Amino acid sequence: LMMIVTTDNTSLILGSNEPNVNKIIDDLSLLASKNIGELVTAHPNLLIFPTHFEDNEDDIASKPIFELNVSESQTVLETGNVMGFIGVKGTQLKIQSRFARASVVGSDDQANQEEAIEEDYFLHYMLQKVLCINLFDLKHSRNQTNLFDFLVYLFPHFLKKALSQGLYKEYQKQSYNDSSLKGAIDVKAHLRQNLPFRGNVAYSVREHSFDNPISQLIRHAIEFIKQKPNLRDVLHSDSETLDFVNLIVQHTPSYHVRDRHTIINTNRKPFVHPYFTEYSGLQKICLQILRYEGLKYANNDDKAHGILFDGAWLWEEYLNTLLRPIGYDHPTNNNRQGGIKVYAQKFSGNNVRRYPDFVKDSRIILDAKYKRMKDNKIDRDDLNQVLSYLFLYKADIGGYIAPTEEDDLALNMGLLNGFGGSIHKFKLAIPQKVASYRAFKKAIAENEAKLVKSIDELSGIQSSNQPLMII
Repeated sequence: LMMIVTTDNTSLILGSNEPNVNKIIDDLSLLASKNIGELVTAHPNLLIFPTHFEDNEDDIASKPIFELNVSESQTVLETGNVMGFIGVKGTQLKIQSRFARASVVGSDDQANQEEAIEEDYFLHYMLQKVLCINLFDLKHSRNQTNLFDFLVYLFPHFLKKALSQGLYKEYQKQSYNDSSLKGAIDVKAHLRQNLPFRGNVAYSVREHSFDNPISQLIRHAIEFIKQKPNLRDVLHSDSETLDFVNLIVQHTPSYHVRDRHTIINTNRKPFVHPYFTEYSGLQKICLQILRYEGLKYANNDDKAHGILFDGAWLWEEYLNTLLRPIGYDHPTNNNRQGGIKVYAQKFSGNNVRRYPDFVKDSRIILDAKYKRMKDNKIDRDDLNQVLSYLFLYKADIGGYIAPTEEDDLALNMGLLNGFGGSIHKFKLAIPQKVASYRAFKKAIAENEAKLVKSIDELSGIQSSNQPLMII
């Protein structure tokens, strides 16, 4: 098994003198430059966040996970905003956040891999905040996280989202042998079990049951996780997860470990239901957990597997956990909540809407940017985007929030012509020199407090209309 480790928004040179580089390039070329929407359709074992990425305003469905630029002397692997794990044939690609150092490892030697790879505390932290993952508080140490760990960490998130829609039930054929006949008589079973006749009748009937292939698949995943000493705490990391685990166990009385292969095969077809929509993701992650070893070593299988996170989406949702408590709304495109109509009056056709990332009292507009932003410069498209939001909302203040390796920084970029207003730029410093995840959380919490304080001061600027100091 060959492992490539890189970071988001980075170019990584795969030199021709690297061991097995030709095999790595051949494997990765099956996925290179193909858009995410196409890949997810063609490779059912790929999980991606956000799960409803087709509704994302950043249009990540049309973007590739990575690109390979091949020349005579070298091949360059270029990544975008997507992070996570993806495997195809004998190659696994791990894309960390750019705030974690990474290097190439083309070896099965676990000791060498651990020496080369730095843990990605920032990605872990954002996932913990956004998806409410508690396991990182329980057992997290440097260099331990791989694809299987992430699948297990995220299992409670999928479980809670699915069961929040209710426990799934479907019609199942059930066989009975009693005196309460209510279905079709099973003649062979009746003759075998009820001679001489004692009043019972063998029959079968179709009835709704919670004990079905989907519930059984979830139960098998639960029992499989229970066998992992370092990971099983995830099943009782919070009371809601524990309640849902117990609910599944209670309603799958026919569970037996010997049926695992049969249950997996029964769930080969992707789950589709007009109401129980969240069970599709849960089915995927259960199958990946149960099949992980087989997927890991499926060198002759062209199907990719893995779990990916759109960095722009994750950064935006992480910022929402910081800004919501100080009064910012977070319009979302996927469920059509919030936003503003472009036209005050539309004479024909539907009125389109725009969804800024964060809005406060219709007077302050903030845009989340998971990208490198130069201190004294704003990209043309980014500037035009915020200017359009300011115009539609008749807002006074617009701004950007981006992560940085530098110390936290707040810049007042300038006053605007026309309708007036001002543009600001905020940066959240991501701690770099920390010895543990605990130390990282402490350091970033301090930086978050500084960021929130700087942003919250915008309300004072807005209400007082005081002049801005250009830094």
